[in-house]
Amino acid sequence: MKKTNLFLTIIFAFLNYSCAWFEESEHQKIIGDYEVGWNDLESNRSIHKLIKNCDGCSEVIIENYVYAVGHNEKYIIAKQIQNFNGETRYFIIDIKKNKISSQKGIFGPLSETEFEKTRKELQIESLKFDLNFSQKPKS
Repeated sequence: MKKTNLFLTIIFAFLNYSCAWFEESEHQKIIGDYEVGWNDLESNRSIHKLIKNCDGCSEVIIENYVYAVGHNEKYIIAKQIQNFNGETRYFIIDIKKNKISSQKGIFGPLSETEFEKTRKELQIESLKFDLNFSQKPKS
């Protein structure tokens, strides 16, 4: 009986003090294996690529803080603001090239001028940012 009570006390303490049970998060599918989201803090919002055959596993493709995302069948575009200097950087993900390796098919970080030039070269000028979040995340 004492062993059971001790075991239950340890389990209760673990569950009560474990941060994993209280973490907030938000994730939104972009397209295919890609999602934009955060764990713990909204300021951690980034673009992730889900890892096949691994439930709940993902790889960060574009680090925080991502505040705008757009996509079509071939490309994902994103705006990222750097927390330390407030500079906006732009990214373009070529979904087909990135399918094989998460390190391929990513244009960026780009300045706004470089971003517009690359969009023109890829013929995706009409692609809009359709997922928009606050530029100043809650910490």
